[in-house]
Amino acid sequence: MNGNLKPDWIKQLLFIGGSLGLSLLFTYFFGFFVGFILNLVLFVGIIFYIRSRQSKALKSFGFSDERIGGGFLSGRTELKYSCLSCGSEVKGARCKKCGSNMKKPLF
Repeated sequence: MNGNLKPDWIKQLLFIGGSLGLSLLFTYFFGFFVGFILNLVLFVGIIFYIRSRQSKALKSFGFSDERIGGGFLSGRTELKYSCLSCGSEVKGARCKKCGSNMKKPLF
């Protein structure tokens, strides 16, 4: 095992052990259902905290805060289709000139 990975393993094991200990304490003191709800809230909060830290770390490396694929879809480009029988532009399922359902996308 590489020496650089050892701190990551220790963090993961501490997280697993701590979460198991907290879940047992919550269920012991508050009962099963309340403890289960508290565990879910705790884990969701931890997930959001980790994701916010990751996004801040990525911003420091020059990545933007856009959602994945948001840059491509933000332009709202519509696909244009042409009818295969008459060649006119189609905006829907059927061609308005000839009534054909066959169309091809225009790039």
